[in-house]
Amino acid sequence: MHSSGGTGKYLELAAGAPDHNVFSMARRGLRMDLRAALHKAVSTGQMAVQNKISIGTNGGRQTISLAVQPLPVDGNSDPLYMLVFRDIGGIKAEAEDEPVHTTDDVESANVSQLEKELRETRERLQITTEELESSNEELKSSNEELSSINEELQSSNEELETSKEELQSINEELQTVNAELNIRVDELSRANNDMSNLLESTQIATVFLDRDLCVKNFTPTARDLFRLVESDVGRPLAHVRPRFAADRLQADMEQVLQRLGTIERQVEVIESAKRYIMRVMPYRTVDNVIAGVVVTFVDITQIAQAEEKIGALSHDLRNRLESLETVLDLVPVGILIAEDDDGDAIRANRRAAELAGRRAADGKLSTVPAVLPLMVNGSVVETHEQPLQKAMRTGKPVPGYEARIAQGDGSSIDVMMSANPLFDESGRVRGAIAALVDVSNHKEAERAQERLLHELQHRVKNILATITALTSRMIRSSSSMGEFATSFHERLHAMARTHEVLSSHNWGDADLEELLRATFSPYSSTGRQNLVVHGRPFHLDAATAAALGMVFFELASNAAKYGALSVETGRIEVSWNVVKPGMLSISWKELGGPAVEEPSRRNFGTTFIQQSLEYELRGSVELNFRPTGLECLLEIPLARTEAFEPLPGYA
Repeated sequence: MHSSGGTGKYLELAAGAPDHNVFSMARRGLRMDLRAALHKAVSTGQMAVQNKISIGTNGGRQTISLAVQPLPVDGNSDPLYMLVFRDIGGIKAEAEDEPVHTTDDVESANVSQLEKELRETRERLQITTEELESSNEELKSSNEELSSINEELQSSNEELETSKEELQSINEELQTVNAELNIRVDELSRANNDMSNLLESTQIATVFLDRDLCVKNFTPTARDLFRLVESDVGRPLAHVRPRFAADRLQADMEQVLQRLGTIERQVEVIESAKRYIMRVMPYRTVDNVIAGVVVTFVDITQIAQAEEKIGALSHDLRNRLESLETVLDLVPVGILIAEDDDGDAIRANRRAAELAGRRAADGKLSTVPAVLPLMVNGSVVETHEQPLQKAMRTGKPVPGYEARIAQGDGSSIDVMMSANPLFDESGRVRGAIAALVDVSNHKEAERAQERLLHELQHRVKNILATITALTSRMIRSSSSMGEFATSFHERLHAMARTHEVLSSHNWGDADLEELLRATFSPYSSTGRQNLVVHGRPFHLDAATAAALGMVFFELASNAAKYGALSVETGRIEVSWNVVKPGMLSISWKELGGPAVEEPSRRNFGTTFIQQSLEYELRGSVELNFRPTGLECLLEIPLARTEAFEPLPGYA
């Protein structure tokens, strides 16, 4: 710690790094004595002196005396020792015969010192032995405690054995789980390979970007839209030149990162004229964390071309449908179309809607109830028996179905309906189509024809009976065959004119005035009006008209032979009216004719008239002869006639 001047003769710095250890600094021959003296002073606490120590210094040997003095301890500081070196004589040159301290002397001093220390150590050992015995007794008690602890440890050991078995079972389970995890890893590896192959096989160009919009990965087909190489991974996508107009791509990717939505746009590659659907969406991890952007490009070139073709075909189909609907709207045949999956209503063209009693839309198919108000023989046709539903149900056509459709005003229409099922590609019935034709006119014509045939058959029988009676009557009253032939011919012509009037009305009702003028036509005059008619329009049935035609002919022929028509100034006035309830009265008056001198000349005509009325009309006839002519009154029950309102413009 401190040295006085002139210690270099005894101490010197050792070679190497500076070291102040006193044993390292001791000169040759001093180190052993110094160690022994210092050890003795430390052990005894008293000054230790070593005499006649020969050390090498300055090329010779110096005999010195060494004293080690312990210094008083101040407080809690470490003890200090003072080394005092004293020369004995001067420096002598080293000689071979000069006596020096040998190693044996040093070892003897060390042995003495060690024996002293051994005695002290024995004393300490004795004390330690006594302490050990007391400690041994304590150890015995501790041993007993350890025995109990040992028992506890044994029980704990058993528990540990049990835990070991459990751990073994857990280990086995862990091995099983590990095997499963290995399988899952293999599956995940295969899935990863499959995903890679899928991305390549789908030919969907995909670019994966991080949040800084730098390229993380891309599929091989992405090179068709970007000039990408493998070294572009990690570069911003904006630094890669695209092959399409990408003015808004950067803004779209930033917007997707901000709003976390999806943006779709259609782009076109300038070089190849291909069209793609560009979809920009956020890149989500398994933990639903937005880690970037995914940009995909789906090739829709063929789809776009197909859409253009479909658009053209749709436009053409729309025009064709409009033309078809127009044609369906114009045809006079009702068309009904029903779909199998829509059973509540059917579509119909204008004519079908009109026949069904519905209002039709202009140029479009209307919707009518699926069940039409069809009747057959006065009974309503059930839903499943109607032709359209039957064709859908059976899958077979239903041709020539005749029925009547009830109208809202209480009337009905005769229709003929034919239905055919419609099939889809698999052969399943998908609906039906039916044609509805109005056959009311045809049915009415059939009924009129039946009435006409019946009436014709009846009239032929009556005409033959009338001709037979007329022939037999005329043969009995005629004086010669010439007179018979002339009269018979005139009466046949009168019957023909009456039948001509009836045939013009299809052997239906005939107008009374028209019948009268047709019968009177052979005796009419162009220079003067010799027939005056008074009365409102009346229609007669065919039988009454035929009988009255013969009556009017007999009256007109008698007037031409003997009455008013035999002179230039004569005329005939005919009027009719309902004077008595339920009885039509017809008045025949001859005015301006010659005086009647021989009424018997008219007997044939009046008798024939009376017989005709009794046979056909069951009415009554009054013939009143006056000096200036004839007045005849015919009464016919109204049940044999039908009254009509006056026709427009009729005077």
